[in-house]
Formats: sequence, C-alpha cells, structure tokens
Amino acid sequence: MKRKFSLAGPVGGLQGVIHECESENGRRTVLVMAHGFRGSMDGGGRASLLAEEISETVCTVVRFNFTRCTMLRNQVAELKAVLDFVRETMRPEKLFLLGRSFGGATCIITACGKEAPKGGPVSGQHSADVAEAASPATGDSVAGYAAAEQARPESWHARNTYRPDGLVLWSAPNSLKKTFVQVLGEESFQRALQGEAIVLSDERGHDEIPASFVTDLLQYDLAALLQGWQDGPLLILHGEKDCIVTPEQAQANYDLAGGDKELHYMKDDDHHLALRCREAGAIVKRWLAEHS
Repeated sequence: MKRKFSLAGPVGGLQGVIHECESENGRRTVLVMAHGFRGSMDGGGRASLLAEEISETVCTVVRFNFTRCTMLRNQVAELKAVLDFVRETMRPEKLFLLGRSFGGATCIITACGKEAPKGGPVSGQHSADVAEAASPATGDSVAGYAAAEQARPESWHARNTYRPDGLVLWSAPNSLKKTFVQVLGEESFQRALQGEAIVLSDERGHDEIPASFVTDLLQYDLAALLQGWQDGPLLILHGEKDCIVTPEQAQANYDLAGGDKELHYMKDDDHHLALRCREAGAIVKRWLAEHS
C-alpha cells in the first residue's frame, strides 16, 4: 500500500511517500531513500519502481523530496527530520538508508556523524495526513507498534542515534570538491568560492546555486566520516563509466569503510545506472533481504 505524507522540515515543508510492506514481518524494517542533486524522490521513475518492488516482500520504503538545491547542511537536517518522523510513527526494528549521488553524501554524514536524535516526538511538525500515512496496511494502530517494540528493546527506534543498521551508497561521492568541480565546471566552481552565484539551466530545469552552497559542502570530509563505519553492512553500487562521480570514488569509499561490505560496478553504465537499473535494484533487494 502506498501513502503520501508531509511534515514541516527545518527549512520548509517536506513531502514524501510511504510504500508499506505487504508482509507483517517486512514492516518491522524500513528503508529510507535520499535522492541526488537537482533530482527527486521519483528518480525518473526508477526510484519509485524500486520502492514498489522492495515493499512487495522485503521491507517498507520511505521516499521524500529534499528542498530543491538546498545546502548540504540543510539536507542533513531534512533527512534527520524524516528519520524522526519514521522513528515516532513507524517505530521500526531495523532501519536502512539508501543515498543516490548527493543523497549518498547526505546519508554518509547522517550515518557516521555523532549527533543524537531528539528525545521525544517531532512536536508540531506533522501535518494532518501523517497519522493516516503512518498506519500499517493491516490496520494496526501506532500503539500496536509501540507494544510490539517493548518486546524488542534493541530496535532502531529505541536507540539514541541516527546511525542506521545498514547503508546503501548508489553513485555516491567520496570527494565533494572533486564531484562538484565536475558538476559545475572548474571555472564556475572557482567563481562560487569567490562569492558568485552559479546559474544552471538545462533539461533538468533552471536553478540558481548560491555561493554558500559550495562553501558549505566543503566543510564536510566524507572520507574521514566513512572511516567511522567499521561495522554493519554496506552496499556500494556505481556505474563503470560514471563521469560525474568518477568510479575510483566508489573504490575509495569501499576501502575506507569496515564491516560486511560489497562493491558492485555496473558494467558500461553511467551515473544514473539507467542501463542496469533493474540489475542494481535486484542487488539492493537481495542485500536488504539478507540483512533485515
């Protein structure tokens, strides 16, 4: 069952979709998906299709839209707001994060950072349709989830952390500077460092990127953060011919992390994994089933 939700995020309203798993056991696990720069939760239809397939048998999936072209620090805050919502309304036993491209950077920062979540519910942030969106397909109440959680004290909901039980990095960077030099162009990147806004106008839309966007992302060292991921499963998927986030960045991420980890290069594919999306999706589905 698919349900929409909305909540008040740290810089504006957030909209998303919950794909409730069709099995009761599957609803104990939640996968939250974070999209890339100038992208959307639909991912050109590929992300929504993957969410539908995963939710059929494996786990519940939550997709949402970041505020368009917002700074990385805001994206991290928005992802945490969604995780607060998941924690309080769905109370999952296990939680996984999947980050595509820039969303992967957001997931690394969130998963490997040290900031603890708020102790109570996200007061005043849920819209009127949140309660309906969070209701499980069986008709069980949120109170039913809470009662079940008491029997699982080590569940993700009960832990005082944003660290997930597992992490999927889909075309995710290791170096934000290297990646955004490629995305914006060397000249535009340098102009942004000098305080000039950058205008991007193409088939993806017309966006003005403030200089603060670039200076903000340079405050984060993804490589150093990933060294903190030394246990728990990690899945890395990357296009063999990705010219936006270059393939060696995936290898660097793999080498830095510890734990149970996998790296899959999609043969002849690009940054969006459009050619081998179904193959990549099957790997994600298998991996989630093994670790849920």
